[in-house]
Amino acid sequence: MATKTTLEITGRPTPEKLLEMIRRQAPHLLKEEPPGPGPGRQPEAEALLTPREVAFLLRVDPKTVTRWAKAGKLTSIRTLGNHRRYRESEVRALLAGIPPQEGDAA
Repeated sequence: MATKTTLEITGRPTPEKLLEMIRRQAPHLLKEEPPGPGPGRQPEAEALLTPREVAFLLRVDPKTVTRWAKAGKLTSIRTLGNHRRYRESEVRALLAGIPPQEGDAA
């Protein structure tokens, strides 16, 4: 059976102090992971962009970005909350292939 843990926190501790309190009072709450990438994990997570960020970079409406993802023109990743995210590297590569518009500084 799981036991409840109560931490005694006074004032407004910094994140570092809060972590130290947890280490002292309830070390079982901290799940230590082995250093380095494990099986099935990438060494560094790739930056992901929201539809709004992609739309800003590509100068289109966010709904257009979603339509492109549905059409397969962009690869989207779904978050646990079922939101779309796009790989920054893929968006930058797509952006590199778009010629600059008139009036834009190169």
